[in-house]
Amino acid sequence: MTEIETAIATQGDTPHKGSLRTEIVPGLRAIPAGRKAVIGFMVDDDAAEVLIYAVTYGDADWVIRDRERSPQKRTSP
Repeated sequence: MTEIETAIATQGDTPHKGSLRTEIVPGLRAIPAGRKAVIGFMVDDDAAEVLIYAVTYGDADWVIRDRERSPQKRTSP
């Protein structure tokens, strides 16, 4: 858990690192944290904020989880 907390706490230092995952949500980025976790986040440059979208198990299917949460179905571009 400490590795995940550290990754989140230092995310503001290099906010644009990580892989873009626009097939899930426009602007979403993902980075590994700890041994099996993935942090999904978005960067709001205007507000100078990093918004944590999800912390999940690395093998989780984000597309399905996002669609289950969303009141509107999202489609891939």
